[in-house]
Amino acid sequence: MRKERSFRLGKWLLKVMASYAVFIAVGLLLALVPASWLGLSEEMFLNLRMFFILFGPICLTLIVKIILTFLAAIKGRTKDITEKNRGILFTVTALLLFANLSNAETISDLTAGYIQGKGLQSLEKSKRYSMKGRRFLNVFLPVGFCLLVLEMLTLLVCIVTFAPLSRDASNAFIFTISLTALLLLLIPLILSFISGYQGDKAEHKERRAQEKQKAVQSDMLVLETDPVRRKRYLRLPKILALLVCPGVCLISGSVLALTKDAQDLLTVQLLRAPFLALMAIAAFSFIPLLMYWMNCSGTSLVQRVYLAQNQLRYSGYSGSMEERVEFTFTLLQLERYRVGKRATCIRGQFTKKVKGSYGASQKGPFTKTLWLPRTFPLEQEQALLRFLHDKEECPKNALRL
Repeated sequence: MRKERSFRLGKWLLKVMASYAVFIAVGLLLALVPASWLGLSEEMFLNLRMFFILFGPICLTLIVKIILTFLAAIKGRTKDITEKNRGILFTVTALLLFANLSNAETISDLTAGYIQGKGLQSLEKSKRYSMKGRRFLNVFLPVGFCLLVLEMLTLLVCIVTFAPLSRDASNAFIFTISLTALLLLLIPLILSFISGYQGDKAEHKERRAQEKQKAVQSDMLVLETDPVRRKRYLRLPKILALLVCPGVCLISGSVLALTKDAQDLLTVQLLRAPFLALMAIAAFSFIPLLMYWMNCSGTSLVQRVYLAQNQLRYSGYSGSMEERVEFTFTLLQLERYRVGKRATCIRGQFTKKVKGSYGASQKGPFTKTLWLPRTFPLEQEQALLRFLHDKEECPKNALRL
C-alpha cells in the first residue's frame, strides 16, 4: 500500500514538474514579444507572464477536470462524490449560520437562530437517506468548484495587473463569484432536504402500512380515506380559496375602477360602498380560507380509524421529519354523534396519546368533540355509523343531537 502511494505521489510530482517546465518555457518565449504589440505597458506584460507561469498549470488542470467530468458523465462513469461531501456541506452551512447569528441581539434574531438550527438538524438527519439528483450533483459539484477557483484566480490576476479595476468590472466579478458560491451551497442543500423529506415520508408510510397490517391481523377494521371522496370533499375549500376570494376582489376592483371618476354623485357613492366592503372582506378572508383548505387537505389525508368490537381509535399525524407529531384518540364513552354533510361529529370522553421526536405523552380522560371528514369509503363509513349507533343505544349514552 505504501509503495502504491509513493508511486502515485512520484507520478503526480513528475506531472507537476513537467507542466511548470512547459509553462516556464512558454513564459520565457513570451518575453521576446514586445509589450507594445499587445497594447500593454512593460509592467503589465511582466505581471501577466508571471501569473501565466504561476497559475497556468493550475488553470489548465481545472479546465481539463471540467472537460473530463463532462466526458465521464456522457459515458456514465462519473464518481459518486455526493454522499461523501454532504458532511462538508453541512459543516460549511453550520459555520455560515453561526457567523450570521454570532451578534444576535434581539428576540427576532434568537427566533431566527432557533428556526435555522431546527432546519440544520433536519438536514443532518437527511444523511441517512439517498441523495436525490445524484447524477446531476456528481457533475455539478466538481464543475462548479473548478469554475469558482478559476473565477477567483482571474479576479486576482486582474486586480494585480490592471489595477485599479473599473466599478463595472468589479461588480461583474463579485456577482459571478457570489452566484457560483451560492449555487454550490444552495442546490445540494435543497436536494438534500428533498431527499430527506421524501425518504422520511416513504419510511413513515411503510411503518403505517405495517401498523395497518397488524391491526387487520387482530380482527380490527381499519378505516382510511378514499381518494375519490377526498377529492370531492376538498372541492368546496379549494373553490372558496382560489375562485371566490380572487373573483370577488376582481369584480369589486373593476366596479371601483369604473366609478372612480364619478364619486361626487350620491348614487355612485352608495354603489361603491358595498363593493368596497366586499373587496376588503374577500382580501382579509383569503388567508383564513387558505388555512381552512390546508387543514381539510391534511386532516382528510392522514386520518385513520381503528374499529374493534367495543373500541374506537382515531389516529393521525401532523408535520414531517423532525417536527412530525403522531396522535391517537381512544373513545372511552360516547355522549352523542351527528352526521353532517361534510363531517361526522363525535362527542364523548377520550384519552389522547402523543408521540414525537421529543418523546411520548398521554392525556385523559377528557371531553372532546372529534370532527371526522367524510372521506371514508361508503362501506367503511356505514360500519363506523353502526358502531356509533350501537354505542349510543347504551343507557349511559341516551343523548342525541
